[in-house]
Amino acid sequence: MGINPSCHPNPEILPIVPQSGYYRIAEWVSRLASPPLLAASSLWVAAQSSPSPQQAYGWAFLAVFCMIVLPAAYLVYLHRSGQITDLDVYVRSQRIRPYLLSIGCSAAAWGLLERSGAPPVFALIAAGGLLETIGLFLVNLRWKISAHVAAAGGLSFLAFLLTGASALPLLGIVPLVAWSRVHLQRHTLSQTVAGGLWGAASFSLAFILLG
Repeated sequence: MGINPSCHPNPEILPIVPQSGYYRIAEWVSRLASPPLLAASSLWVAAQSSPSPQQAYGWAFLAVFCMIVLPAAYLVYLHRSGQITDLDVYVRSQRIRPYLLSIGCSAAAWGLLERSGAPPVFALIAAGGLLETIGLFLVNLRWKISAHVAAAGGLSFLAFLLTGASALPLLGIVPLVAWSRVHLQRHTLSQTVAGGLWGAASFSLAFILLG
């Protein structure tokens, strides 16, 4: 998971899980379902559902840059400089700065998309991502919640809003991602359940607020 040895991880800080076959599966599920990749998938779904997909890709690129590339680059910087233990940011106290930057980037993306005539679905995604990250940040002050499962829940609910019942099979990724996070001992079951519920709720709130 990209552990930084300069942070001197130990079992009391970063859990050490026996690397069985299930561990490898869980690790790959967790990597493929990382919040940046799922956010990019949400924007791809939005572009594909747009009446003019070719034009929509430009707006998608703007959202990807603000909401994904900038926060991801900051995480890599923190990891390489030894300020966070791993790219999953397992240690709760290390999540504060990445969350604050993500909130700022999502707010900027929402403002740009809302005011520049982008298709409304992109502003919806930015607003949903903003609400989701604000919630994750506030909970993180007292308790950990799974950002991976929140992203999976948000993507599934967004796809349902955009395409209807045909997106229901996507709901299957939520328990799969939750299993991977619990198996890797990055989160408890309750933290993954809370993440999935908040991911769906944040996009539902964005949909209601933005109409």
